[in-house]
Amino acid sequence: MNEDPYRPPLESPEIEEWHDSAPQQPGEAPALVVEHLRHTRPWVKFCSLAGYITAGFILIIAAMTARKMLGSFPLLSIILLASFYLVLAVLFIIPSLRLSRYERSITRLNISHRIEDLEQAIAHQRTFWTQMGIMILIMLILYLVTIGISAIVLLSGKI
Repeated sequence: MNEDPYRPPLESPEIEEWHDSAPQQPGEAPALVVEHLRHTRPWVKFCSLAGYITAGFILIIAAMTARKMLGSFPLLSIILLASFYLVLAVLFIIPSLRLSRYERSITRLNISHRIEDLEQAIAHQRTFWTQMGIMILIMLILYLVTIGISAIVLLSGKI
């Protein structure tokens, strides 16, 4: 076998298996697409639950930290720190909500095999990735601003 390992296969056995299955009914989602999404669903659910659990841990840490700080630090500092933790938890909850909706739409698609449920699943996936792209852009801008301010401070010699 002197085949090029970088050349994609011409036809996958998995795809052949699905092509040989029963013909698709009008308004029915393609079986191969439904199958791929069915295999994706457990990972989507895992990522969603991991986000919720992480947000819960962040809120627990926020409550414990604020409790320990009471009496030792000014109230404004405690409120600012708790607000930071709250924002951080929300940043985990929002994508998890999107993933939960996506996971539920995949479940509906697995039951119904309707093209409308496939469209809804893809729409939920699109909103998740749009949101993630926006969050990444915001983080990149914050990084650039932080690096810029740090460079100005360091070059000005005030440290």
